Amino acid sequence: MIDPQNQLDFNFSADDLLEFPRDLGEEGWFQFHSEQRQAMQQLERRFGVVLNRRVRLRLNGRDEDYEGRLLLDSLLIPSPCDERIRLRLGRISFDNTEIEYLEELD
Repeated sequence: MIDPQNQLDFNFSADDLLEFPRDLGEEGWFQFHSEQRQAMQQLERRFGVVLNRRVRLRLNGRDEDYEGRLLLDSLLIPSPCDERIRLRLGRISFDNTEIEYLEELD
């Protein structure tokens, strides 16, 4: 038989049942995701691009337009002192300074 003296004290009031403790790993993921989103927004404002969205663009010296999802060419976020960023659209890599025309499609 279980001795009630060895049991942990649980508070089962109705208010506490609605506030389960969150997984600390989950909190870390939400924090990481939020910081990443803020960093991407800062890059977009600074370099005048829209990342992770479908765009149509034309590059300097090329006659054709390209469509696709505009991404950073590297998984690393550029440092604040970088003057330009390397981007990718499909298989094409280029610097943001090479963009002649950019239109968001979605």
